[in-house]
Amino acid sequence: MQKKKEEELIKDVKTIKNKIVEKEPKPFGFKDVIHSFFGSLIFGITFALKGLLIEVALLLTKVHQILIVVSTLIILTGEIYFFGYARVKIKKERKFFQFWLKRLITFYLIAILVSFFIIYVYGLTDLPAVGNNIKNILKLVAVISMPAAIGAGLADLVKRYRYG
Repeated sequence: MQKKKEEELIKDVKTIKNKIVEKEPKPFGFKDVIHSFFGSLIFGITFALKGLLIEVALLLTKVHQILIVVSTLIILTGEIYFFGYARVKIKKERKFFQFWLKRLITFYLIAILVSFFIIYVYGLTDLPAVGNNIKNILKLVAVISMPAAIGAGLADLVKRYRYG
């Protein structure tokens, strides 16, 4: 009887340690998507309304746009690994590829949608320099989606430390 109580107590302590101290990432769900959306929106708006950012975006070549997208994916991968997957205890049960892919796609897709939203809500398409030109709009999306994606990933981190 005493041995059973000790084992149960040890199990409870490990559970509490996981939830409070180590904060192992929970499965990715709808709440994570909502947190990511708001993080993306906050970061995206912060950068979108900078005049220099708009001027620079319109001067980007295709190579620059590709570099921005690749850099964003690398930064997101780093955020996902170091802020999330590094805290996973049993890595055999939670494979990195699955952990990474659903977050990467979600964060980047949210960032792109938020970028389009910001561009249209603030009327950036009506600026004379942009001129409702799809190429210019895509350049703005590429530039705004980088900080928006980083914000989406950081919102996941903040949520984990604030709410557990």
